[in-house]
Amino acid sequence: DGDRAVRSAAVQALGAMRYMRGIQALSDLFQYLGKGDLAEAALDAVARIAHPSSAVLLTSQLTSKTAAIRGIAIEGLARMGDPAVLGSIDGVIRGERNDGVRLAGGFASAMLSDAPIDPIAEALGRPKQRDQARRYLVELAPRRAPAFAQRLQDPDPRVRADLVEVVGLARDPAALPVIEPMAKDADAQVARAAERAVARLKGAVPLFQDGKN
Repeated sequence: DGDRAVRSAAVQALGAMRYMRGIQALSDLFQYLGKGDLAEAALDAVARIAHPSSAVLLTSQLTSKTAAIRGIAIEGLARMGDPAVLGSIDGVIRGERNDGVRLAGGFASAMLSDAPIDPIAEALGRPKQRDQARRYLVELAPRRAPAFAQRLQDPDPRVRADLVEVVGLARDPAALPVIEPMAKDADAQVARAAERAVARLKGAVPLFQDGKN
């Protein structure tokens, strides 16, 4: 209903803002509901905030019966940046049948062990996983321009366009030398995407400036 949609939107906003003071309320909401769209939205917000205090909750959901919740748990642990959780994540992925959860495992590997982005970039060519892959790549793009440079040679112009847009959305000016040549791509869609990405990157603040984040 409308009230539930408003609550879900509010929960998602807390995650997008990485609102630290909302962690306890979001965790309580998830544990109270246990399942359903609002529960998943609450856990997703916790995973986006990615505070170390949520590690126990997220780890406990790696074995959830719901694939979406397993995937969200993996994402949150990946964002926390502790390579020690990779063993637990790998244990889940080994027997995983759900494509989305396996892709989340690839995201975790790239985030926590600097594994290649290839499995995620390849998912751009699969309609059911394209949006998920784009989200992951936006998070992975900063400071990874060389990895994206290799993938920008993909023969599929749709994949090239997606990768160019992802790098632009990541707003890492260090990627400009990689993206600027793509404005001359033989495919018009890729070239236009590159022009937009270059404009974003030229207007972005460097990730590291004067020794500060």
